[in-house]
Amino acid sequence: MRKGVDIGGTFIKVLWEDGRKEKVYVKDISRDRDSFLKTILRVVKDGDPESVGVAVAGFTSLDGTIYKSPNIPALDGINLRELITSEGIKCMVGNDVSFGAFGEWYYEHRQSESLLFVAIGTGLGAGLVIDGKPYMGACGSSLELGHHIIQADGELCSCGRLGCWEAYCSSYGFERIYKKISGENLRDYEIVQKAKSGDVIALKTVETFKKYLLVGLINAVHILNPDVLVLGGGLLDNMREFLEDTRKNLLLSVEKLPASCLSVVFSKCEEFCMARGALAMSFSL
Repeated sequence: MRKGVDIGGTFIKVLWEDGRKEKVYVKDISRDRDSFLKTILRVVKDGDPESVGVAVAGFTSLDGTIYKSPNIPALDGINLRELITSEGIKCMVGNDVSFGAFGEWYYEHRQSESLLFVAIGTGLGAGLVIDGKPYMGACGSSLELGHHIIQADGELCSCGRLGCWEAYCSSYGFERIYKKISGENLRDYEIVQKAKSGDVIALKTVETFKKYLLVGLINAVHILNPDVLVLGGGLLDNMREFLEDTRKNLLLSVEKLPASCLSVVFSKCEEFCMARGALAMSFSL
């Protein structure tokens, strides 16, 4: 029996081949390297799986080393694949959204020749699948679209640079937009709830967020020319009712040629999306 494991800064999520799902809360230990690694090994080994796909948020190399995970600093510099295989378990380790993109192709869009997945939650990640194969780049760090610059000398990103797409389109970016408009600190889900109840400031925050979302998507479509663009992640899932015009606005904003072959859809897999992609990757082991 195979399983996919998605390692995040708040939860580790597990999806088994038979459909079983598990969540392990890890936020309180996400900066404690020893405790975090012990928990990862316990979760990965549990149930004696045949093979495991492991998805990690961050810059992850082809050999399974997490060079930098802005939201999970306890993993920086760790070769997670080596650590897990030393326990006698076959595994594949990679960037969470790259794996999530493969899951979207594998389970939902096998007709796609070039699938781009953009996921926005705590941060912003992306993945690309070309002819049924995840594109990982020369050393594993491809499709870090959250860290392409959309505003020179702009807002501070979690990576330390200024003006990244993620600095505007992420949970913390969304919260920062709201604070700049209102002067008040609220969590992302609280802002979305206020918007759903018709609050003017929250609705203005949503519209500002959508402006930056569209800018990044236009760039991505012009650079990558996908035939399927999948939008997902916790923040987008939560504010889905405000994003119904995204497809139309994107197709009107990009050039006619890339627009002519582009389909824009929302992901259906919700919070276990990256674990599902990791599971799909484990089938190749």
